[in-house]
Amino acid sequence: MADAIVSLILDQLKTTIIDKAKEEVKLLVGVKKEVEKLERNLDLVLSVLSHAEERKTADELVKKWLDRLKEAAYDMEDALDEWKTRVELEVKGAEDAANRQGKVIPFCNFLSCFSFRRLSSRREVALNIKEINRRIKKIVKEKNNYQLERKKIELPKRPETSSFVDVSKLCGRDGVKRQILSHLLGGTSEVEAGKLIQTISIVGMGGLGKTALAQLVCNDPDVKQHFESVVWVCVSDSFDEKRVAKAIIQGLEKLSGSAAYGLESDPLEILLGRISKSIEGKKYLLVLDDVWADKSERWDSLKVALNLGAAGSKILVTSRDLNVASMMGSSDSQIIHLEKLGDEECWSILRDIAFRGKDKMKSREDMEEIGRKIAKRCKGLPLAAKVLGSLLQSRSSTKGEWLAILDSEIWKLNLAQKEIFAPLLLSYYDLPHPVRRCFLYRVLFPKDFEYGYYNITSHWLAQGFLGSDSNADLESVGLEYFNILVAHSFFQDFTIWNGHIYFFKMHDVVHDFGKYLAEDEFAREVVESDRLSTNSAKHRHLLVMVDKRMTFPTFISGVEKLRTLLTYTGEDALTPNALRSLFKHCRRLRLLDFSEPFGRNHLCNGVPEEVGELMHLRSINLARSKKLERLPEALCNIFNLECLVLEGCQNLKHLPDSIGKLLNLRSLLTNGCFALTHYPKDIRKLTSLRIVGGVIARADRNDDKEFSLADLGNLKHLRLVYMKVVGNSIDKEEARIAELQNVEELGIYLAGEVEEGDIIEALQPPSGIRFGFCDDYWLIPRGFEL
Repeated sequence: MADAIVSLILDQLKTTIIDKAKEEVKLLVGVKKEVEKLERNLDLVLSVLSHAEERKTADELVKKWLDRLKEAAYDMEDALDEWKTRVELEVKGAEDAANRQGKVIPFCNFLSCFSFRRLSSRREVALNIKEINRRIKKIVKEKNNYQLERKKIELPKRPETSSFVDVSKLCGRDGVKRQILSHLLGGTSEVEAGKLIQTISIVGMGGLGKTALAQLVCNDPDVKQHFESVVWVCVSDSFDEKRVAKAIIQGLEKLSGSAAYGLESDPLEILLGRISKSIEGKKYLLVLDDVWADKSERWDSLKVALNLGAAGSKILVTSRDLNVASMMGSSDSQIIHLEKLGDEECWSILRDIAFRGKDKMKSREDMEEIGRKIAKRCKGLPLAAKVLGSLLQSRSSTKGEWLAILDSEIWKLNLAQKEIFAPLLLSYYDLPHPVRRCFLYRVLFPKDFEYGYYNITSHWLAQGFLGSDSNADLESVGLEYFNILVAHSFFQDFTIWNGHIYFFKMHDVVHDFGKYLAEDEFAREVVESDRLSTNSAKHRHLLVMVDKRMTFPTFISGVEKLRTLLTYTGEDALTPNALRSLFKHCRRLRLLDFSEPFGRNHLCNGVPEEVGELMHLRSINLARSKKLERLPEALCNIFNLECLVLEGCQNLKHLPDSIGKLLNLRSLLTNGCFALTHYPKDIRKLTSLRIVGGVIARADRNDDKEFSLADLGNLKHLRLVYMKVVGNSIDKEEARIAELQNVEELGIYLAGEVEEGDIIEALQPPSGIRFGFCDDYWLIPRGFEL
């Protein structure tokens, strides 16, 4: 599904990078015009992407056209990023030179401060931008060869639902059914008693069986006896108050045909009055199935009308979005989070469909063994069990055909694309545009992989998915996007710590869906020789798994355009020669992650100086590199670096002297670096910092060598601070300079003889902050319980 990636790249290129470039390109005549041409060309291409996507499966030429477009878009994004970086470095150099001379140089005279070599370098980048623009212009012209037209994305049609269901075919939901019945038929709690209408919500990802469960409840004899009226409304799409009101009236008054048609001309006010009159004094159950819109103003007027029902009236809602449940008025105890089925229940669903009409099948026991393995791949999703059961039922009853389905990737099966992915596609297109790319990025990691919230949001930041304004609170944007994906049920199996999600997983079928959308954008390579060569030059994000008996390859090819590289390796696998070769070939990297999830020491002998040549790099993760004793000074030449992770580098003795050059650094983590005795004073220059973990601050003095508590006052954007306070006394006057008004979470490990009460009195942390003392340099606050 090429346009899922292409449109997102082009949209990001158009709305962020280009806007930034328009500000920066003033220093060279002609480049601004090239950027404006690019913007016009992108508009033309974006208008026909949907049609191109429909055509690409049947037309190889259209597919190649999309591939060329994606390639050119990425190249342009890299070229503009290089341009922006060089301009910012030159402006900074001119400012530094002026400051050393004690004078200010006007912006218009900056050129006089630049060397000819720098100006020549920028001209090369400008020519590169012009050449890429020529490529894109050619691609725009080629679209006419394929008769591509402006066309909106056609989403799968949401099927209209009803309350009718074959109860005998539902399985595995007896427990949750009883839970819902207790809400519907039982009394109300003291907290809920003040509400006139109780709203119970069933929430979960597409394909879990929310509608089927609601149908099961509606058809329960106790429900039919308890309520005078049971009304089912299939909402779907946008929450149209008039349409929903008319459907409620039809259900309450049993209208059909011309009588129902007569409602079309009535205004909303009349419809609401009619509802109020119909339910007055009656105990009713209203089921609103498949609700998407989370705007409360669309629901408020309807709810007022519905409040005239008799005490004990209830509303049952199904939705994929947790925010919808809250908007509809469900309390936490009234939200039913629908869980996955067990493997045995999935097998029961799959078996009943797959063996339908095959009572005389030979080798049924062998087929059952294969079928059970296929059922396990459904990972508790009843829709997947139904679709794969239908696929097996339609095939001949040979063991070979069943094995072929077992061994295939779900996302490559045509039936799965049409049936299993259809509801997920609706949820995907319901996401805000920028959040879609954040979702797709998660498929880089293996299935069933538990990942940390802070890790994934730092990856999004490095890739530019959260925006390009370095002054904005992009970490809060990352939290907002993460919560949107959680609310839409794209993530699951959460580990909650201190009321916040710290770790999570993705359902296997959702993972397959992401791979279907992203195609060859993300890849994983298993390396069993001294060579690394990707299967496709189209890959931009790569996870490399090296055989634990081998070192990382020194012969590398086909990785020149990578933006992300993650490595899983054996002991001492990352040798200096391997890293030099890697840095030489991967000059476009935005994120480099050498952290080892299995606790092995992967860096053989530190990081070579060549790392400083990675101009585009935003994030580098060296966590748990036990043999790392020093970082190269060249690391501080990476002007765009935003995230530096050194957690668990137990033998790291000091940070680079020139670390103050990393002016764009937003996150610095050194928790567990036990050999680190102090932080350099120049940390105080890193005014973009939002997150620091493991910062070492002196409490007893403020000198020109070591970072102190007072220096925290210079870092006014800090949000999350975990620090080790050293010294046997505290200079309270200096400590009070540390302004913590914007800090949201603070953990402190006292390594000297300073008392806890003294540090609280000196720092005076603001009320409302999440605060705790820690017992060691891993900085896990006491009282923060997992």
